[in-house]
Amino acid sequence: MNSGRGELEQPPMVGRFVDGVGRFYADDQHEGRPVRCRFIWSGITATTARWEQAFSVDGERTWETNWIMESTRASTD
Repeated sequence: MNSGRGELEQPPMVGRFVDGVGRFYADDQHEGRPVRCRFIWSGITATTARWEQAFSVDGERTWETNWIMESTRASTD
């Protein structure tokens, strides 16, 4: 979010959940070169979730995963 312009500067993502796994894609640029972005949500339970981000610069033939987050709900005890 750019607070100065009031704009969300992320490219739109398109995707859906199938059999408990969400796959979402977006087109972006890095240093003027087109990059395809992929975001995967998996391992979703009442207390956990996994999210990963990957980029492709070759038309989705290969992907470079560069960020993985594994979340666990904190106990309320």
